[in-house]
Amino acid sequence: MSSSTTRIQMLIIFMLVIISLVPFLLPLYQYEPNNNINLKNKNRANGSQKLKPAKQSTNALNDKKWKSFLNDLHSGAAQSPHTTRACEPGACAPLRYFATNNYVEQSQQTPLYYIEPNLDVTGRNGMFASTPSRPWHESSITPLDPYTENANDLVRTTMERRYNDLVQSDSNSNNALPKFLPPQFPQWDRSIHEHIVAPDAAIIGMPPECCPTSVVHQHLTKNFSKDNVLSDEELKDCTCRSPRNYPIGNDGENINRPTATLVTAFYEMSSKHPRKMYEKTSLQLLSTADPMIIFCEPKSTWVKFFTEKRQHAPTIVVPMSVSNLRLLQHFPQETFWKKQFEIDPEGTTHHKSINTKLYLLWDEKIVLLQSAAMLNPFNTTQFVWVDTGYWRNPAPHMYRQSAMRINMTKEGVADESMLLYQMQPYNFDREVVISGDQVLVGGNCFSGTYNGIANMYSAFYETFWAMAATGKFVGSDQKVLYRTCHTYPSACHIHKPPKGYRKWLNMLGLVLPDLGEKVGEPLKLTSLIEPLKHLPIPPNCVVDDATSTTIWKDIPKD
Repeated sequence: MSSSTTRIQMLIIFMLVIISLVPFLLPLYQYEPNNNINLKNKNRANGSQKLKPAKQSTNALNDKKWKSFLNDLHSGAAQSPHTTRACEPGACAPLRYFATNNYVEQSQQTPLYYIEPNLDVTGRNGMFASTPSRPWHESSITPLDPYTENANDLVRTTMERRYNDLVQSDSNSNNALPKFLPPQFPQWDRSIHEHIVAPDAAIIGMPPECCPTSVVHQHLTKNFSKDNVLSDEELKDCTCRSPRNYPIGNDGENINRPTATLVTAFYEMSSKHPRKMYEKTSLQLLSTADPMIIFCEPKSTWVKFFTEKRQHAPTIVVPMSVSNLRLLQHFPQETFWKKQFEIDPEGTTHHKSINTKLYLLWDEKIVLLQSAAMLNPFNTTQFVWVDTGYWRNPAPHMYRQSAMRINMTKEGVADESMLLYQMQPYNFDREVVISGDQVLVGGNCFSGTYNGIANMYSAFYETFWAMAATGKFVGSDQKVLYRTCHTYPSACHIHKPPKGYRKWLNMLGLVLPDLGEKVGEPLKLTSLIEPLKHLPIPPNCVVDDATSTTIWKDIPKD
């Protein structure tokens, strides 16, 4: 007999022995002493081969973890007063400082800021990873028809419903994982949203009435170019021409629906420009057909002014006192913002006569824009911040058509990015980036989808806090943006001008209305910086000095 035949016979015998032992081995495999006996017998009767203990639903488990975290947070055991991230420059996600609901255990308590639980080392994939921040989605909204008979009622109903959804989520957040993301620093409540939906917020311009009169736009005829002179026919045409010039729809037809909401604010204070200049220049912005949300001081002449000038297009005029701005509530003018003036690199030149409230208004822009976008009363898919005094030169295209006529994502702007306009030549200097003592992009006009704005909100205000807590100047949104884009580049699509710099009017003059300057590839930043490894969580209180030992207690500095 050959050796190969012998090996085959031995293999067959070995396999027979193993098969004969299987009935004895299976009971040992199936024995699970931690399982309930009754459940095990029931599973066997049903032919189950593997026993599984009863499990709670995913929602119930998440709610349990969330409530446990809240209990630990209020007892002081949940987390240290700072966090640590470890990733390459540009790879981290911005930290989001959320606020607890102030109704805890039947007693009013000051909300606490906290960092989302269970984040990984890059600041992602935490407990809120699948939690939306807004009560609407692009796929579920219908563009506003301003000519609908009950358009005003529809707008109010829409934003009130969304506001109530947010408040309800906050109210339930003590007992279950919130349905929507909680308020986020520098907001600890829904105060800004509440002002937008308040009864004294005037909803006007629907159905559109006569366009602004020729008297309003007489100064436009004094420009230097024939292209910028409104014709006699245009000036005499009192049927509202703007809504028929809304952007073309996906089907190639003029859908007579707005695609973007413009957001602006005006608070009268000593600033770089006189009141009369703002009265004159704001008329050009106000003449556009795009839906607009305008924040201004209650009972001021500006409420009447804006209401009168926006009868031709969908508008919400929001009376809200400057004292309600979130950054003023957190950071007092007489201490924190006064200190900002003292360290302002332009304090003795460009900002010599500035009111320090203008600092916080510049930095509050993204709070106002994001709050308006979260409610999205006009059901648009794009949102634009524009300074009220943006137009210092005649801009008849604002009178003739919609100011926002491009689809940013189709033009190459990522959904997670905000579109910004480069104003200065770019040269990387790490120390300058960290100090923020440089302007790269304009703060007078920027735009994004909701996701782009939300990403920038997180990136901007984490950077604002990091700079404030380390003694850097934060009185200019443009300088905070400089460091923001170098730390969280995904938040920024920096449009490069085709020629020259300091084109402060090109964003709303050429790019957004699609009048000859196309959105191109974003500026490539030659180097990036990492976020601070150790940064105190903002306290929800009055902060006179963010660099104080009280803020930094027991926290190592990078």
